[in-house]
Amino acid sequence: MPVRISTTNSKLGLIPSVNLVPVVTCRENCPCVKECYAMRGNFRFANVRKSMEQNYEYYKSNPEKYFEEIKLAINNGMVSYAYFRWHAAGDIVDKQYFEYMVKVAEQLPLTSFLAFTKKFEIVNEYIKDHGALPQNLNIVFSAWGADFKIDNPYRLPVAYVRFKDEGKTGIIPTDAVECSGDCTTCLQCWKIKAGQSVVFKKH
Repeated sequence: MPVRISTTNSKLGLIPSVNLVPVVTCRENCPCVKECYAMRGNFRFANVRKSMEQNYEYYKSNPEKYFEEIKLAINNGMVSYAYFRWHAAGDIVDKQYFEYMVKVAEQLPLTSFLAFTKKFEIVNEYIKDHGALPQNLNIVFSAWGADFKIDNPYRLPVAYVRFKDEGKTGIIPTDAVECSGDCTTCLQCWKIKAGQSVVFKKH
C-alpha cells in the first residue's frame, strides 16, 4: 500500500502533494468544516477519497515508512522536485507527524516545502521546544474570517480568506499578496516570510 502522491492539480500544476482525509485530520470545531473545498469538486471522486483514506491509514500503521516513501517520491536519485505541498486536503495529524515533516525538510534541503495549517498549537509547541523551523519548510497559518483567532507568537506567515460578505472577512493586511490562482507561475506561498501574508478568495 504505497503512499499516494498527487502529481497533477489544476492549481499546483506539476508540483507534487500528499493529501489526507479532511475534517478527520483537522482541528476540532474547525470553522471551515461546513464549507471545506476538500469535500467538494474532484475531492469527492471515489478514487481520490480512497487515496486520502489510504494515506491516513498508512501513516497511522507505519509512520516511518509513510514518510520514507514521501522522501523517495520527492527525490529518488533520478527525479528531484524543487517544490512540494503538504496537504491540499487534510492537515497535520499530530505532533509526531509534524516532527517527521521537519525531518524530511532537513534531509531534502534542495526542495522547498509548503503547508497551510490550522493546527497552530502543534507548530508553536515545536518551535518553543526546538527553535526555528528549517528554512525550506514554510508553514503558513490559515485564518478563517473575523471570529477565528490565530495563536501566532512566532509571527509565521498567515493566509487570509476574502469572503463575499466583507463583514465576515475581517481585517486583512494591506500588503497581503493576492493569490494568482496558479502556483506554478507564482510560488509566493513557498517564499513569504515571518510577518507576511497571502489572501485567497473563498472557493
